[in-house]
Amino acid sequence: MKAYLMLGDPSRVEPVHLSDQLTRFWREWLDANRGMMTRDELISSADHLMSFYVAQYAKPGWPTIDNKVALVDDTRQSLRHVMRGMPAINRVYAEIKARAATRYPSISVASILGDQNDKILVGSYAIPGTFSREAWEGYVKGAIRDAANNELNATDWVLQTTQQTDLTLSGSPEQIQKQLESLYDKDYVHEWQKFLQGVSVASFGSFADAVNDMNTLGDPQNSPMRKLVETVYQETSWDNPSLVDQGLKSAQGGFVGWFKRVILRRQPRGVNLNLDNVKGPGGGKLRTGPVGSAFAGVAQLMVARNNNPPLLNNYLDMLAKLRTRLNAIKNQGDPGPGARQLMQKTLDGSGSELSSGLQLVDEQMLDGLDDRQRNTLRPLLLRPLMQTFNALVQPTETEINKIWTAQVYTPFEKNLAQKYPFDSNGQVQAADSEISQIFGPSGGIAKFASDTLGPLVDRRGDTLTAKQWADMGITLSPKLMAGFAQWVAPLGQTTGSGTQTIFKIQPEPGSGGISEYTININGQSLRYRNTPPDWKPFVWDGNQANPMAQISAVTYDGRTVMIENISGNDALKKLFLAAKGTLDKATGIYTLTWSKGPISVTAHLQLVSGAQTNGDGTQKQGLQGTVLPATVAGSGRADANAQPATEGAP
Repeated sequence: MKAYLMLGDPSRVEPVHLSDQLTRFWREWLDANRGMMTRDELISSADHLMSFYVAQYAKPGWPTIDNKVALVDDTRQSLRHVMRGMPAINRVYAEIKARAATRYPSISVASILGDQNDKILVGSYAIPGTFSREAWEGYVKGAIRDAANNELNATDWVLQTTQQTDLTLSGSPEQIQKQLESLYDKDYVHEWQKFLQGVSVASFGSFADAVNDMNTLGDPQNSPMRKLVETVYQETSWDNPSLVDQGLKSAQGGFVGWFKRVILRRQPRGVNLNLDNVKGPGGGKLRTGPVGSAFAGVAQLMVARNNNPPLLNNYLDMLAKLRTRLNAIKNQGDPGPGARQLMQKTLDGSGSELSSGLQLVDEQMLDGLDDRQRNTLRPLLLRPLMQTFNALVQPTETEINKIWTAQVYTPFEKNLAQKYPFDSNGQVQAADSEISQIFGPSGGIAKFASDTLGPLVDRRGDTLTAKQWADMGITLSPKLMAGFAQWVAPLGQTTGSGTQTIFKIQPEPGSGGISEYTININGQSLRYRNTPPDWKPFVWDGNQANPMAQISAVTYDGRTVMIENISGNDALKKLFLAAKGTLDKATGIYTLTWSKGPISVTAHLQLVSGAQTNGDGTQKQGLQGTVLPATVAGSGRADANAQPATEGAP
């Protein structure tokens, strides 16, 4: 209502409030209509456009709207009725929040980092200025004290009302002040948790981009991650004794203090304090308030303990080591071999800066935190690692394809492709000795699978599945997955790979208030977070032990909703039958939608292969008509015109 009136009367504009309201309600429309634009690009463009628009409000010709007088009058009547039915303490609290919002600017990732960020860190939520430390200390704290002790007279130009409220009639000033502060603390915690959950690292478009962005993130002193965490700590620790302790410790520091203690063996007067025994105003030990308790995990990162550096320093040192590793790979000229080696070590869980970083976060930085704090901080701390791993995928796939071409594809095309049984019209039959150089248990394909793919895939019998870290890994060609069992089988033997079904899934944005969803089929997962979609291949073998198919979604408030959970040999069939689907006969692509309540998940499905058959429907025999693919890794982005879509936490 207030923002609506401002849009019709520039003299009433309060830039902070108008920018916050327009951004909040416009973003929902933008999210629903952004098409193929990435969320990072959307947020950046919208913030720039909105900031420019609001900044021009005092200039002649600023675009305005014609307020509908009847609508305004009806809305005022309804809001007055609501306000009259609202408890007095809630009405006063709402007034305090509204006044604070007009005095203090909102807080966003862009406002915290400014030019230092260079769009590496992005945020999806801006906190109203009401919930900042500056607002608490400069206005809210005093306004609550005044409301608890005095009668308030308030004129509301939006509702065109004047109200007199005396809270002292409903209880003691101390009790009223405690109630108002409790309301404020609860909202303060909620706003900052929502802010942190919306912070992410912008996608590294390529390995070169990963190197450039990690050069910034991995700078121990000037990293935007340091500035962000320090700001969150300052904003959420005003009722946390750790900040008091830190100030006392700073009083003990400095060169002069060190000189007196170490060289002159003297303790400076007045600062020789035992911080463990610092007392609060009532004589008891300082206690952490509700805001400090909710963000104890942030304080844990920032406060040095037992003469050890803060954990945030260790974290940034880890990012610096990762930066050094990426630059070393870049300086090799061809990033493929180095990227493949780093991915291999990461998947093995040792010898990798990424796996060491994961261990640091889980075992030290988040140790002892409750689930809510872990779920808030863990994604933020792991996103630089996840984006780096994602940047390794493309050069690793390129390196795999180079090795495949040199060791398998080129020799096959040169020596076997024109011979029978690979070419049914071939005039010359390939000798077993020639075939065994490429095919069979000891052929080039088997060696390629063992030496090149082995560390990067899980092999169950003759079924290959790419290993994943943070729901990311290389993408194996559907043709490789469909033909591999036959290619490495003893010569002359026809495998039973006809029981396998190879298919591809391309996710679409979900609906019903979800931030992400996961499709899990026999341990092969696709986790989608509303990023540009890509095709992901799956292998289904109903004869595998404990086959299962699941679809789950995560709501904006962090709840996990299981949409489908099916097990058994016919789980895949039941999963598809549970969806509402349509078939595009021209492309052979199914569009399937699964729903549970208001939540819906949509994906496209394309069958790659079922049983290995000839054109007349008879079972193929051995290697008859075999054609090897030119590449065996990569998601076919040229066809899908998209980038990797998975993003999650290991």
